[in-house]
Parts: sequence; structure tokens; C-alpha cells
Amino acid sequence: MNKFSRFTAVLLPASVLCLISILFLILLFDTGDFGSGKQDTRLQTITQWQWEGKELSLPVSLPCPVSRTPVTLTAQAKRRKGDYIYLKTVYAPLRVYADGELIFQYGQDGSFPAFLLDPPTKVTLFRLPDTDGDTTLTFEYLSPSQRNQMALHPVLIGSPEAILKHLWSAMGFSLAFAGVLVVLGIFLWLMAFAAARFEKKGIALFWLGLFSLCTGIWVIGECNFTGLLVENANILYIMAFCGLFTMAVPMTKFCLILFGEHQRRLMSIQCLVLETAVCLAVIAQLAGIASLSKTMYLFHILVPLTFCLCGFCILRESIKYHSPVARRFFLPVAVVALFSLLEVANYYVFEWNVQKSFFFQIGVLTSLVMVSILCGYFIRDTFTLKMKNHQLAFEVSLMEKQVEAQKDRYQMLTEMSSALQRQRHDLKHHMAAIRQWAVRGDEEKENLMAYLDQVSAEIPEGFLGNLCENEAVNALAFYYQTVAREAGIPVVIQLNIPADTGQVPASDLCVIIGNFLENGIEACKVADKPFLTLRSRQFNGVLTITMDNSFRSVSKTAEGIFCSSKPGGGTGLISVRSVVEKYGGNCSFEDKDGVFYSSVYLPLSPSKKLLDGARQV
Repeated sequence: MNKFSRFTAVLLPASVLCLISILFLILLFDTGDFGSGKQDTRLQTITQWQWEGKELSLPVSLPCPVSRTPVTLTAQAKRRKGDYIYLKTVYAPLRVYADGELIFQYGQDGSFPAFLLDPPTKVTLFRLPDTDGDTTLTFEYLSPSQRNQMALHPVLIGSPEAILKHLWSAMGFSLAFAGVLVVLGIFLWLMAFAAARFEKKGIALFWLGLFSLCTGIWVIGECNFTGLLVENANILYIMAFCGLFTMAVPMTKFCLILFGEHQRRLMSIQCLVLETAVCLAVIAQLAGIASLSKTMYLFHILVPLTFCLCGFCILRESIKYHSPVARRFFLPVAVVALFSLLEVANYYVFEWNVQKSFFFQIGVLTSLVMVSILCGYFIRDTFTLKMKNHQLAFEVSLMEKQVEAQKDRYQMLTEMSSALQRQRHDLKHHMAAIRQWAVRGDEEKENLMAYLDQVSAEIPEGFLGNLCENEAVNALAFYYQTVAREAGIPVVIQLNIPADTGQVPASDLCVIIGNFLENGIEACKVADKPFLTLRSRQFNGVLTITMDNSFRSVSKTAEGIFCSSKPGGGTGLISVRSVVEKYGGNCSFEDKDGVFYSSVYLPLSPSKKLLDGARQV
């Protein structure tokens, strides 16, 4: 388990950094080829259009207070054989004419599910009529029913390669970023299922992975380049809005698991509000009341507000309750909250010329790097603490066994004391009887011998189980000796452990000996020829403890470490190694010909050199 925790602490942040490196390698390739800044001679951007006799420069948003208002744009363009046209229409039905010939139409009634109310955003690339020369393009739009403005975007004309290169240079980062988030989300899910086997809070990684996945789905759904790869605009529409609406829910769940001890009520309320809003938005869309594109404005408030509330709860947990975990995780959550506010501000106020969701993508990327690194070390620390708790629990069980053994010894002493009192009381009568037989001579010799045998048989043996001078170790060894004998296991225990064990306290010696005997007895119970021998001696300040026991089978890890057969893997040998290493000692475990050999070397004095002492032993 300790190795797994170290493995997790390294693997999680390393994997995140690897995925991000792949993202930037993609962008490096992008700048080397697709984004060189050289305009292809076969690519032209049509931005100047005529609308109702006036010049109109795209992109622009036209006010259309009445739904399905006709908007007709015309422009002159040069085309060559093999040219394609790229266009984007946002929730608006569209017909495209070239020199009066209909060459494309989208979003007409009956071509999309009625509950969507407006046709989803569509980006497409299609071929122009195969002629050279000037052409007149006519775009006939019908304004959306769910918005009072209609967004119009520039049109690209040129070769497919030139158009795709241009789009990739503008949108490649978003698509690559979304792919990284989806892969990272799936990876975090796998890590969550592995971590949750050992620690309940490991399920927090599941919610973090779901947050990454929802964000990636949102970016994929709204990325224009994706529209060229996926023909079904309805699917992209659902992906974009479902990802946007739900992304704050798993982040809240993540914070609730890690910091919900004192902030549970507030976080649960905000999570419930957000989940209710998502459900109502979906119901409104399915019922044809309001589209997701219209309720989106509500989530432009709810999502950043949720991130800000999560940051507030974590900050309150760290200040009021002095939580070190909250202090660590405040910064990455605050980064998401800050960049989500910046994204909304840019959408409504600043309108900087950057890709949509650019600021939020940067914030999520930065936050996930920090959170993944923190989660890796959080899992490592949790596993380390869990192992220590296992060791403490085992030490408590050893103390209980010591107490039980001491009770048995006390009861034995009490019974022996009572027997001795009875013997002392009867001794006068026995002496008087013996005196009479002695006076009578040889003729009563046989009766005298029989009487003496009877008296001897009534004297108790009084075995007290003194196996060594150290009381704590003696009580524990006596307990396990009794357990082994009751199980029919031949056991030999020869311990030379003084009352004063120097730097090694008796409690740690009990951990070593208790683990040895407990594991040995369990192995002997299923062995064909059970036996167990435990010995110790001290020489030159080094205490040597060895145990040989029979076994039926053992299992090892790939590194050659012996595994326990107990449910959950056990922590016995890990505890032994931990104790031994704490005092600068050494231990070894070996299996050979059906016998398991365990050895421990402990310097009783910090100044002793273990290797010199071990060689003498």
C-alpha cells in the first residue's frame, strides 16, 4: 500500500503534465505548419456585404426583435475551379445562392427536431459551382425565435486545404485542449476507482474527472472545427450546453467530499440549486418553452457564482477551522472562479478578439494541473496515514492480548496461592500421619509410599509462562504460545530479551514479535507439518530475533515483496519493516523448502553499528 501511495503521488501529476505536453506539442506543430501566418493565395475572407442597400462588415450582430425576420446579404467574390465555401449560421435558417442558383440550405422547418425551436449552430464546408470568375453570393437568413439578435460571421472561400489550415490555426488549441480534458477525465475516473478501494475520499477524483470531462465536452461541442468533423449539429448542440450547464456540479461535489465537514450545508444547497436549474432548463427545452441557447444566460451567472461560492467555502474552512487541505486547494479553485468571471466579462463587456471560452480554458488548464498535483500528494499522505492507523490498531490489539495474558497469569497465581494455603493447612495432618507410619516400622512401608504419592499428586504444577525478562514481551509471547498449543501447533519460544531494551521500547518489540507469531500461526494452521520456532539473543548491543515456521504457499509482488493472505492485503510485514528502519536495523524474509524464515536485527543503542553486531551474531 505504501508503494501504491507513492506510485499514485507521482503518476497522477506526471500524467497530467504529459497530457499538457502533448497539447503544446500539437500547438507547436500548429505554429510550424498550419499557423505560419502566411495567407494562402487561394483563401479569401468575405467580410464586406450589402444589406438593405447599406454596407455591412462581418462579424456583426443585427437586432431582430421579431422571430423569423428575413435578412438578405449579398457580396461579390472571385472563385476558381475546385473552390469551397466555409460558413457558420447561428440558430438561423439559411439559404445560399451563387448567381441566383441555390447551392446550400440549412435549418428549414422539418429539418431539425421541433423541440429545439431553432436549428442548432451549423458550420459547414461545401463546394462551389465549378467555374472561374466573379460570382454574386446571396445569403437569405431567417432570424432566431429565441434571440432578439442574429449573429453573422464572415465567409471563407478557397481550397479545402487552405480553409482547414486557417481554421486549425484559429481553433486548434481549443480542440486539442478539449481532447486533453476528455482523456484526463477518463484517467481520473480510473484513478478514483483504484484510490477508493483504499480510501473513501479517493472518490473525489471521480468528481474531478467528471468536471474535466464536462468541460471538455462543452469545448468540443462549441468548437467550430468540430462542426466540420461531426455532421450532426444536434449532437454538438446538446454536448455544448449540457457540458456548460453541468460542469459546476462535479466541482461542487469534489469540494463537498474534501471540505464538506463544516461547509456541507452551504455546498449542498448550492449544488441542489444548480442541479434543479439544469433539470428545469432541459425540461423547458423538451417542452418547447425555451431553448438551451436562451437559458444559457442564466448559467452565465450560476456557473461562475458556483465556482466563487466553492472558493468562499474553502477559504472559510481554511481560516475558521485551520484546515491545511483547504489552504492547499483554495488557489486552484480560486483560479477557476477568477477565469470564469473573466470569460463572462469578455462575453458581455470587453469582447476581446479571442476564441470563445479561451479564458476559461486557460483557467481550467491551470487549475487542473495544480489540483492533480495536490491530489497526488493528498492520496499519498492519506495512504501513509491509513497505514499508520493500521499499525496503531494492531498495537492496540497487542496490548489487549497482553492484558488478557496478564489476566491469565494473575488467575493462575491466584489459584496457586489458594492451593498452597490448602496444602499448608493440610500439611500438619499429613506430617502426623507420616509420623505414625514411620513409628510402626517396615510393615507399613507400602501404605506410607502410597500416601506420599497421593499427596504429591495434589500439589499444583504452577507454570507461570516466564519466557523472558521483559514483562510486556513475555505476556504477548505467552498469549500466542497458548494460542498455538490450543491449535495443535508444536511451538518453541526461547527469548532472551531484557527488561531494559535501550532505544527500542517494548511496544515496538511487541509489534515485531506479535506480527511474527500471528503470521506464523496463521501459516501453520494450513501447513501439512506445522511447527513454529521463535528465538532471540543479544550480542554486542544488537538484538537478533528469528522465527522459522512451516507454510503451504506464499505470494510475492513483482518486486519480490511477500504479500499477506489476509483480506485487504494486511500490513504485518510493512509494520515490521517500518519499526526496524526507525531504529536503524535490518530485516529479511525468505521461503525455502516449505519453511518461512524471518529475521530482525535491532541495535539497542543508537551508537551501535548494526552490521558489526549482526556479523558477530
